[in-house]
Amino acid sequence: MPAISDSPSAVHHVTPVHRIRAGDPALWTIVTAVFALYTTLSVARYLTGSPASWDLGIFTEAVAHYAKGDAPMVAIKDMDQRGDHYSPVLMVLAPFFRLFPSAVTLLVAQAALAAASVVPVYRAAEQLLTRNEARLIAATYGLSWGLANMVWYDFHEIAFAVPLLACSMSALARGFPWAAFWWAVPLVWVKEDQGWTLATIGLILALFCRQRLAGGLLAAWGVGWALLATYVLIPAMNPSGTYPYWKDSPHHLGVLATSWEAKGPLLALLLLPTAGLALRSPLALAAVPAVALRLVSSNHAYWGTSWHYSATAMPILFVAAIDGLHRLRARPSWARRSLSPWLGAHGPALMVAVAAAMVFQSPLHELWQPGTYRTPRHIEAAAQAERMIPSGQTVAATMGQLASLGARNDVCWNRCPAAPQWILLDQAQGTWWQWQVEPSAVTGNYRHATYRTVFHADQVWLLKRVR
Repeated sequence: MPAISDSPSAVHHVTPVHRIRAGDPALWTIVTAVFALYTTLSVARYLTGSPASWDLGIFTEAVAHYAKGDAPMVAIKDMDQRGDHYSPVLMVLAPFFRLFPSAVTLLVAQAALAAASVVPVYRAAEQLLTRNEARLIAATYGLSWGLANMVWYDFHEIAFAVPLLACSMSALARGFPWAAFWWAVPLVWVKEDQGWTLATIGLILALFCRQRLAGGLLAAWGVGWALLATYVLIPAMNPSGTYPYWKDSPHHLGVLATSWEAKGPLLALLLLPTAGLALRSPLALAAVPAVALRLVSSNHAYWGTSWHYSATAMPILFVAAIDGLHRLRARPSWARRSLSPWLGAHGPALMVAVAAAMVFQSPLHELWQPGTYRTPRHIEAAAQAERMIPSGQTVAATMGQLASLGARNDVCWNRCPAAPQWILLDQAQGTWWQWQVEPSAVTGNYRHATYRTVFHADQVWLLKRVR
């Protein structure tokens, strides 16, 4: 089976196909551990009422509507979720949500998707390197900072792209171009910007695998869907009739040239987990579109290492590192530079050492912090108040309650367009998302409605509309 070559004109080399031994207990131990750790991390944050933002509430509402067979209307943003980002892949969660109607379902699914992506990364390493090295790299990848950040910062649709990219990249590295093609095709339904990543995979197929038909089709498919979603589908469902994120990039090239004191460390940290080995493979090109879109944005949140934005780069760069290490070892001795033999021999161990050091800088260190599992009294009071609200009601709530209420109600943050049936206020100090106003100031927004306080404890108020 032909593998990718170093240049479009290079003669294909044949990748040695080692027999992949099924059922490696170490692999499934790693997968189980990754799933357990990420589930613990994200569910603990949810249960202790410490959301990173309103995102988990948004996606919970969208999936809840999909589970009922409705359009994914999100009261938190007062719009169809597909008018914000084009992510019909969320429908996959609907059957599970019907069985377990809770925001926890989304968090567990995200942890499962991250854990599942470990398998194709392992398969690539086992075929191109050794089984022990595959185990080390799989563990390093599974606990990489990009995946940990994705899990720590609530839930995002991009979690579905992680295993798809891992499978596509793994197939490319192992010399299965059409498998890479089919694993990449669904990326366009994860998020609108994934079409550009998919198009780059198509270029890799055409230029480095000499699969011009597959590469051309994939590139056209990716670009077509990216343009369709950005300029037609999302504006058609957005109240403003536009793609809402173009505002972050008014002068693309001008923004690209600025703020490298923040962008430089991002690039360094993306390459650090693979000890730079990813740069030795053309597969690393697949990470360029997502990173470039961040660098040309004027939204500085995209330039850092927080949030979920680096998750999709992890499977690409780790598989590229595996391919790069394989290429390094395949070079004749006379072509190797002075550092190459050492890096070729110790690359996986170096990746493990870097990963171990970075654990203390990633959200994984929250696992052994007592505060991660401590529920504040005001969150317990808010949970008690939530149980007083029947399902199917309209609720205005503070951010800590958006996800839990959104699983069974139409919930909005701060202020609803029309008077809601319930208002839940959590004003505890130390929560950046609270309303610092008296309940009377909130009810004053709805002059034609009358509310009665039915619960008040630990700076939590629950008001019910009585007229």
